[in-house]
Amino acid sequence: MGDPVTLPQEFIDQMVAHAREDEPNECCGVVVRMSSGAFKLFRATNAEASPYRFSIPPGELHYLFRLMENEEADLYVVYHSHTMSEARPSATDSNFSRLLEGPDDWPYWLLVSLAEEPPPVRLWRMEDGEASELTLAVDALTAGSSMVKLETSGEERRPIVSETPID
Repeated sequence: MGDPVTLPQEFIDQMVAHAREDEPNECCGVVVRMSSGAFKLFRATNAEASPYRFSIPPGELHYLFRLMENEEADLYVVYHSHTMSEARPSATDSNFSRLLEGPDDWPYWLLVSLAEEPPPVRLWRMEDGEASELTLAVDALTAGSSMVKLETSGEERRPIVSETPID
């Protein structure tokens, strides 16, 4: 499975909490690696509001990509939950990942499954639609790391996206 990928335990706990709160629908979000080396977890909205698929609303995506550009940050992990199946990329996930392949490595995929208790959390690398499981290691929250929930208001054509800190 290669070298382990490390995330703070607080992030993993937050992803599981997010999955439980959004049940019966899938949850989704991202982890960004800032230029300082700190990580920031963003709980996003599932625009699909579906137990079978997820998508982050365009306004939230625009906000995230502007932030990454301005902060010279990298998209590190895309996470979402499966409400009725294992924490393994589905055919939908594989097809979606094919659309996003480019010259740079696609971020890691992290899946939380609510089909089991306690919910398993597994990490994957997607390449050419194929999933390879990676070892997920946990560590303490690094200095400067944080967790926020994205909230969108305003009109669909002119959304206003804000961050609410998560303790």
